[in-house]
Amino acid sequence: MKTTRSITHPSPRRRAQRTKGHLVEGRAEILVGTSFRFWLTGFRTGDLTYWQSAFDFSARTLGTEHARLVCSDFSRWVKMLSARSRRELQALSPDAPGYGRDECVAMAVIASHQHRACPALQACAITLLSCEPSPDVADLSFTVADRLQRAEQVLSERSLEYVIEHATTGVRLLV
Repeated sequence: MKTTRSITHPSPRRRAQRTKGHLVEGRAEILVGTSFRFWLTGFRTGDLTYWQSAFDFSARTLGTEHARLVCSDFSRWVKMLSARSRRELQALSPDAPGYGRDECVAMAVIASHQHRACPALQACAITLLSCEPSPDVADLSFTVADRLQRAEQVLSERSLEYVIEHATTGVRLLV
């Protein structure tokens, strides 16, 4: 296993970060996008540095106790999504500014559960990650959303816009 370089990550206090025309305003969105990126990259590479960075970033944002709980659930969630996806989930380079499609959709999945959006919207968000919206995926998504909410990390309802944006891009009509 590799355990080499230091990883730069965004400050949890940063107020906004531009992503594909949207402004990620809150630290909850930054936490979800960055954590998704680090956990997915860690699973892909086997490099423990990414997982450590995910925990360190969460601990700076949430405190150590909340970070332990959130990271435990979050790592299981990303691993499940990655295993269940019919395609390889994508994450930008750990030091890249902004967030990519799958990172934004991950934010929308969590936001849809935190804001108790209609089940169809929740299922659509999970489907955009090419996963079946099965009860176990939905349950774990809700667990992560609830755990973040208890740590006072609530994603903006604007994060739900990622579902609409990505659901309408690349749509092909079958004739």
